[in-house]
Amino acid sequence: MPKLKQEQQHHGHQWGLRVGTEIVASTMIGLGIGFYLDRWLETRPLFLIVFAIFGMAAGFINLYQLMVVDQRQNMDGDES
Repeated sequence: MPKLKQEQQHHGHQWGLRVGTEIVASTMIGLGIGFYLDRWLETRPLFLIVFAIFGMAAGFINLYQLMVVDQRQNMDGDES
């Protein structure tokens, strides 16, 4: 297997870190919103579960958007 260029390795590390951060952050924000809504409305754990699911969905939507942009950039880079 040929060794990847240093640039490509850095790009892979950066991309992986960003993906992990996006998913974790959006899930944590959803959990936080759900927790405080449940606390305020005294409906434990209804909103915690609902907003955790919304947060995870938002994270995966962001992941999909990142993949589309990255794929377009790679295709543009291959053509030049």
